[in-house]
Amino acid sequence: MRELEERIQTIGHQMWAEMQSRSDTHPRGWIDRLLAQLLADDQFRLQGLRFVDTVPVLTDDAQLVNHFREYFSVLEGSRLPPLLAWGIRRSTSPALPTMLAPVIRTAVRRVAQRFIAAEDADGILGCVAKLHGRGIRASLDMLGEATVSEAEALGYQQAYLDLIARASEVSKASDRDTDLNLSIKVSSLYSQISAVDSEGSIIQLAERLKPICHAAMTAGLTLTLDMEQYDYKAIILQLFKRLAMEESLRQWKGMGIAIQAYLRDADSDLDELLAWVELRGTPIMVRLVRGAYWDMETVVARQQGWPVPVWPTKGETDACYERSLVRLFESPLIRPAVATHNLRSIACAISLAEKTGRGRDEYEFQMLHGMSGALEPLITDRELTLRLYLPIGELLQGIAYLVRRLLENSSDQSILPLMPKLDITRILQPPQTGDAEESTTLKGFTNQPLHRFTQFSEREDFVSALEAVESELGKTYPLMLAGHIALEEHVIDSTNPADTTQLVGRVVSAGADDAEMAIRQAQSACSDWRARCFSERADYLDRIAGALAGQRDRFAAWEVKEAGKGWTEADADVAEAIDFLHYYAERARALDRGQNSSLPGEENWLTYQPMGVGVVLPPWNFPLAIPVGMLSAAIACGNCVILKPASQTPVVAWHFCRLLQQIGLPEGVVTCLPGSGAEIGEALVRDPRTHFVAFTGSREVGLHLHHLMSQSIEGQRHIKRLIAEMGGKNAIIIDADADLDDAVTGVIDSAFGYQGQKCSACSRVICLDSIHDRFVYRLTEATRSLSVGDPAEPRNRVGPMISAEAKQRIQQRIEEARITAHPHYIGASKSNHAHYLAPVIFTDVEEESPLAQEEIFGPVLAVMRATDFEDALRIANSTAYALTGGVYSRLPSHLVQAKREFAVGNLYINRKITRAMVHRQPFGGFKLSGMGFKAGGPDYLLQFLQARNVTENTLRRGFAPANPAIGD
Repeated sequence: MRELEERIQTIGHQMWAEMQSRSDTHPRGWIDRLLAQLLADDQFRLQGLRFVDTVPVLTDDAQLVNHFREYFSVLEGSRLPPLLAWGIRRSTSPALPTMLAPVIRTAVRRVAQRFIAAEDADGILGCVAKLHGRGIRASLDMLGEATVSEAEALGYQQAYLDLIARASEVSKASDRDTDLNLSIKVSSLYSQISAVDSEGSIIQLAERLKPICHAAMTAGLTLTLDMEQYDYKAIILQLFKRLAMEESLRQWKGMGIAIQAYLRDADSDLDELLAWVELRGTPIMVRLVRGAYWDMETVVARQQGWPVPVWPTKGETDACYERSLVRLFESPLIRPAVATHNLRSIACAISLAEKTGRGRDEYEFQMLHGMSGALEPLITDRELTLRLYLPIGELLQGIAYLVRRLLENSSDQSILPLMPKLDITRILQPPQTGDAEESTTLKGFTNQPLHRFTQFSEREDFVSALEAVESELGKTYPLMLAGHIALEEHVIDSTNPADTTQLVGRVVSAGADDAEMAIRQAQSACSDWRARCFSERADYLDRIAGALAGQRDRFAAWEVKEAGKGWTEADADVAEAIDFLHYYAERARALDRGQNSSLPGEENWLTYQPMGVGVVLPPWNFPLAIPVGMLSAAIACGNCVILKPASQTPVVAWHFCRLLQQIGLPEGVVTCLPGSGAEIGEALVRDPRTHFVAFTGSREVGLHLHHLMSQSIEGQRHIKRLIAEMGGKNAIIIDADADLDDAVTGVIDSAFGYQGQKCSACSRVICLDSIHDRFVYRLTEATRSLSVGDPAEPRNRVGPMISAEAKQRIQQRIEEARITAHPHYIGASKSNHAHYLAPVIFTDVEEESPLAQEEIFGPVLAVMRATDFEDALRIANSTAYALTGGVYSRLPSHLVQAKREFAVGNLYINRKITRAMVHRQPFGGFKLSGMGFKAGGPDYLLQFLQARNVTENTLRRGFAPANPAIGD
């Protein structure tokens, strides 16, 4: 290794000297000067890349110039190139847009031409021919690969096939072999690719990719599967291995795959790949890259509490890259493709080729078109193989995708045209297990990480949980009420909404006598429970959370069967329940000391005491998170509660209350009382011994409860308190400059996630005129691509309505909406033994129509037009609700305006509007969306408490004892 290192240093320094002798210290053109300034100024680079990303969607000159001004005016004038500074100073002139906008578009196109090789097949093949004449080979990369629908995915498949066919024609006509490579982003071939449905994704991708492989093999091209974000990594690797082992492709030497050295998995992935290629017996190409999503992978993992999948430092990535090079060059069945702009990596590859005796045609270097000028002669002058990665696509659209790559990886400038510096550090041994695992745990409360489902074990565990629940279906669950005598029991039959012939469970229903007994038991338990300190009660919450976490997949599987939730929705609900328990435990402990506001001669103590007996009335759509959140807050404060679970999901509630018994929660603190809302629910609310009601449900029921509780009943000596969340008519605004890839997927998730059966779901989209038609087309095709079916199957994105009554009610609303709106898309619903209702999209929706004003609680979306952003905000605020809302916009002033004027309790910008996280996004609205403090927020516990202040005069005849220190 010492000899190898010495050789690397020798070659590296020789190359550095060659570069220095060739380098021009003064950039020649304005593009070079602009790029140099971008590299020198982090803020200018960020603003510049963000601005360029918006240019393709801004067809209006005034909008384009307005964005230009807002993005660059935040920078100091001295940091701007003269032309930009001049434009900013004059950008408010009424006549300027018609002059400046064409200049901006031309400039962006000129920049795009620097990095995008051509716009169509003929242009790219002409570029390939020129490179071939210089002894340089090419790999074609089709830009704009993000797909939101199957129509777009099939379009990309055909585009790949057309490109191969055209390349074959040109090759035959010219009678020469250009050794052309095609780089494939597999996510472009299937819009529904997901880690949770890994096997289904692989099957579908294999069907789409197989014709491309055969066409490339026939045409004499080679093909490489690029790597993408971490969620798809295992899918791409398995897809490659499966295809390459098929009989018709097993002998083909033209297959290749990329490995990302910035991933911690890179060493183990390479282990598996090298072992597999021995079984295949036919060589493959491996493109070794560092990776282009470092920032995104790091941020996403930290947000979600997942292990960070990438190395935390560039040095560790470089070390992994070099380890991987050593192993690739040692394998006779691997043709290494050294994809790098790093001088040391180039020197290392050349040294390894010498050491292993590889010929010049047995490995190659790969670099990016437009970013490799200074390095190209170092390879070609040595008569080594160089392949340039040639992006192909429409210039303005294409540059936007390239910019996103740069933005996603803004902390790593290795892909920008910098003169590389020699890095003499190297580590050939991988870190020991556990050495480099970066902790994502923060001090204090942290959210329960959701399942990422990227690991096979996660998916297998969930399947096992589903199978275990299947074996328990159909049982009868008794009433968990001490002293209950079953004379003539009534039961609630809970069936699977995805298969109504399947009985999930039969839960014994309580009656009026049971409600009376439950209140008495709760009253009896109150005296002991309220006497315990906050911290002791909080310990119980943490124990419940631990027990629930131990059965997480089991509870999620019950939700799949009883509530019709998909895997990720069910897992998120259980995780949120665990979050509520831990978070409210932490908040409760903070209340133990009270507040000391004492002065000399006067002691002041503010303390909190429980209210008494409460009733928790949760909905069916979050059968664990919402009831657990409401009851855990109540009991942490010393109250005892009666939980009347929703009649559609009583089995999940029963299993949770059984868990409370198992961890030893004192009897009577929580009493589970399934039954009729009209019979026992209303009786509990009316009872004078009830102090509070925590409710989540419809506006009609919430207002009815408010009316009931405002009336004092004989024997009642307190004012009852209502904590109510009552739904919404939530809107997402699509601004003229919105990123439609993000906007379409965000609306799909928000409107049709869990079939729209969420109070936070998007039911209105307010779209600006200039982007309306493009958005609606892509949204419609994306909706058409959703699979409707049993949520137990991970491929299905849309499951059933909760009940036949709910389905019938929504269908009636759809028929009524046809009178005032255009049914732009109505999906086909299955008519078997289930409550399926496919998504529906209405356009031309009147602002005052019921479709635009009333909650539907299903997969029905109204798309409305707005003339400008102010008009969109006005429409969004025009309903009686104020729960959630969203904005997709890239104009800073519009984001500021939305934050100030959008009247909702939870506003989401450039992301979906569902799945609020405990503590991070406290949830709840105002107007007719509810009353009370936000769930999962710092004030929520105060609703279940009475505050008392005690003041004592400690001054006695001029003598004042020392007061306790504040906070003691």
